[in-house]
Amino acid sequence: MRNLVPLLLCMGLGACAHPLMKADQPPSPLDEKIASDAVAHLARLYPPAKTQFNLEATGHQAFAALLAEKLRARGYAIAEAAPVKTGFRTLLGSDTFGDVYPPKPAVAAPPASAPQPLPGIALRYALDHSRAGDFSRITLKIGNSLLARAYVSDNGTLAPAGAWTFRE
Repeated sequence: MRNLVPLLLCMGLGACAHPLMKADQPPSPLDEKIASDAVAHLARLYPPAKTQFNLEATGHQAFAALLAEKLRARGYAIAEAAPVKTGFRTLLGSDTFGDVYPPKPAVAAPPASAPQPLPGIALRYALDHSRAGDFSRITLKIGNSLLARAYVSDNGTLAPAGAWTFRE
């Protein structure tokens, strides 16, 4: 009995960690509607043909390709970049361990072969689908701004659950 409780706990946690959508699955028709809606709203905020986005794919590679295709069709310049892995220090925004560890010595200029930042605005996304398939949400991070919207699906049709939210 004592061994059964940890086993059940591990199985339950493993079920929670299961991804909702595998990265290699093709986009669903609902994803296409979400991408079209997102691109239409981006066109209201950022003028096409004058804006370059640096699209960083996060997990759903098929959705990233679909979003890039729709942005290009609308007239945006798209540079697809690999996601940048940030360190713990970057996430916190400051050096919280400065009192414990001495600062790093100054480093000379990076070699010429170091990757240079791409011109344009960084564009990241998070697409979430509920397990029941009746609720979806997209969050776009454009530079330092956030743009988000929720959707409700019923029998294959998709309807917005509210207005777009924008935070600068």
